[in-house]
Amino acid sequence: MDLDRNSYPDMAVGSLSDSVFVYRARPVVNIQKKITFSPSKIDLSQKNCGNTFCLKVKTCFSYTANPNSYAPRLKVAYSLEVDADRRKNSLVPRAIFTEPSDSDNNSKSKGTITIDTKGKEQCVTRQLVVQENIKDKLRAIPVDVSVNIQDANRKRRQAQTSQLSPVLDPNDAEITRKKVDFFKEGCGNDDVCQSNLLVQYRYGYRTTDEDTFTPLKIENGVPVISLSSQKDIALEVTVTNLNGDDAHEASVIANFPSSLTYSAYRVSPEELQVTCVANQNGSMADCELGNPFKHNSVTVFYLILGTAGISFNTTELEVELKLQTTSNQQNLMPVKAKAKVAIVLQLSLSGQVQPSQVYFTGDVKGETAMKTESDIGSAITHQFRIINLGKRLTDLGTATLQIEWPKFTKEGKWLLYLMKISSTGVEQIDCTPNEENLLNLDPVNTRMRRAVGNTQEGIDYTFSRLVEKKEFETLSCDNKATCVTIKCPLRGLDSNAVITLYSRLWNSTFIEDYPKLHHVEVMVKAFLHVDSATMHTVLKNAETQVRLTVFPERRAAQYGGVSWWIIVLSILLGLLLLGLLAFLLWKCGFFNRAKYEDKVPSYSAVRIRREERVVNSAKANWGNLEKKPWMTTWHDKDHYS
Repeated sequence: MDLDRNSYPDMAVGSLSDSVFVYRARPVVNIQKKITFSPSKIDLSQKNCGNTFCLKVKTCFSYTANPNSYAPRLKVAYSLEVDADRRKNSLVPRAIFTEPSDSDNNSKSKGTITIDTKGKEQCVTRQLVVQENIKDKLRAIPVDVSVNIQDANRKRRQAQTSQLSPVLDPNDAEITRKKVDFFKEGCGNDDVCQSNLLVQYRYGYRTTDEDTFTPLKIENGVPVISLSSQKDIALEVTVTNLNGDDAHEASVIANFPSSLTYSAYRVSPEELQVTCVANQNGSMADCELGNPFKHNSVTVFYLILGTAGISFNTTELEVELKLQTTSNQQNLMPVKAKAKVAIVLQLSLSGQVQPSQVYFTGDVKGETAMKTESDIGSAITHQFRIINLGKRLTDLGTATLQIEWPKFTKEGKWLLYLMKISSTGVEQIDCTPNEENLLNLDPVNTRMRRAVGNTQEGIDYTFSRLVEKKEFETLSCDNKATCVTIKCPLRGLDSNAVITLYSRLWNSTFIEDYPKLHHVEVMVKAFLHVDSATMHTVLKNAETQVRLTVFPERRAAQYGGVSWWIIVLSILLGLLLLGLLAFLLWKCGFFNRAKYEDKVPSYSAVRIRREERVVNSAKANWGNLEKKPWMTTWHDKDHYS
């Protein structure tokens, strides 16, 4: 029952010992909290507090209690806290209080207030300053208010007739929160930003000097990174926000694989709002696009990536590009920027043949008549030089030199008879199939005949080459020749290597099949191949073709003499030239005999009288007589009357 008549039930507990314990109920007080802001929104473009934006926070307190007659004088402790959620996440609050308070933290303001009359408001006003360069301009800044009644704890010994201190209603003990919004210029009338961010990418190379971007080649829809000596590649990132509201705190998070590391970022002068910050090991970069990233905006920036981590086992790369914004946008899925990796092997192949021109002659012999290699024909040497400017091939695979060797004609006759293959710059050469000296002929050391300047051929041979028709034939693996592919592994290739093939020209075949042609061209093709199953390799300048020119010798002209018609034609041509020269000299007067009088000059003297000199002087002064430079005397004085 209500023993003290304060409208709250009390409880009494008695016992057989005639003792009674009375538990009195304390009166409950309800405190109302009211928060208002001035101005009502944060407009960072309007600096009303120097270089910053300030606003007033007004908090009013009042209380109610039962019964109506109960109206104690309350001393209330209050606490104001701004951006409490960010502080819990160890982030810097976006606003602080300017007035000093009982709290050591400038994001809190504490104090006490006395409420004398029930139902009457008591207010406190504090000033908030919005921090500079804040990123989160979309979410409102919350202000939390909490209260507590001072001296509300019951004393240990309290007189029965003393008035009990009130207690705060549990619902009022909870925090009251009020938020102040930012002014959102690009978010429409509903004040809700609906962004439409899209990201696109391209791989390529970007030169710092010329500030140009060269995209990579595309194979099957995927770009291919061809690595040779370059250390960096560029990832061009394009972000658009078309047909959408402003995107607040818009950024692109780029996550790189272990084979790529973030090196730097590049932007054009008009895109200076883009900034990228990477983590310590360069595996991730956070690129801010601007706050806000305006609607209908397009921005392009470049991520420079180091390729030092790419190993020989790397076949493809994948960079994850993830868009983030505090504006409302659904389904912002990460974009996978994939690319293939191709290692450009810096191998070059060149070939030559010595001599480049040879001649065939003699009698037709069969295979059984061949005893030594000199019986076959002229000695030929093919050399193929391999130059490696990159890394050692032992780190990635085995390079093989493949030679398309013209062994037979289409009719099955010998063309080039291979005697031996040697090498320098590699380990012991082992070519397959083995085509060396298949007839087991005795090798001889013979001096190769010179291709040009052959003293056995006379002037008649050269002249016959000038007058005959230039009919020739080309023998290659693609035309009228049967070839065998000789594969020579280049084990241990470091920087340079030379593969040499010694062979003989099969004279009998050319005497039988090509005696009437001006010459025959024999083509030998070679190319490099790298056996590597763990990576994608690219070879440049890895193919060459060597041309051997074969002429028939015209020995019949030497032993049989020069034809009579050639001699007659030569004599007539000489006489014609001699007569033409004599005619030209005659026309120039070379044969005319000069007389003595024509050679000795003659002179004549004329006496000039004094009167004539006077007249001449007067005429010269008057300008009526023009004296010619070659006129020295005047013979007739009557001309000057």
